[in-house]
Amino acid sequence: MTGEERINYWKGIIEKYRESGLSVAEFCKEHNINSRQLYYWRKRFGADRDQDRRGGFYELVPCDSSGSKTSIHIRLTNGIVIEVERGFDPVTLRGVIETVVRIRQCSR
Repeated sequence: MTGEERINYWKGIIEKYRESGLSVAEFCKEHNINSRQLYYWRKRFGADRDQDRRGGFYELVPCDSSGSKTSIHIRLTNGIVIEVERGFDPVTLRGVIETVVRIRQCSR
């Protein structure tokens, strides 16, 4: 494989990864790829910087203006708001956010 072929190959892999909505570990396992290589090529192509520009910040806002902090609203960049009560299950919250992100990627 020539250098140009290798670059084109990895650009294709990075694009598939981005479109998959999977974590690096899940994608690499599914495609039998070494995760270090994927991280290397993502960094080399600047893919991590591009992803940061699309937004990735979440605003956490207390629901009660009196400051009791019984729950928070999570406002995602696409306008979706998730309300989380005190004592929530973080694993479930992560699953909800990952699902919302995947739905957002599919609707593009």
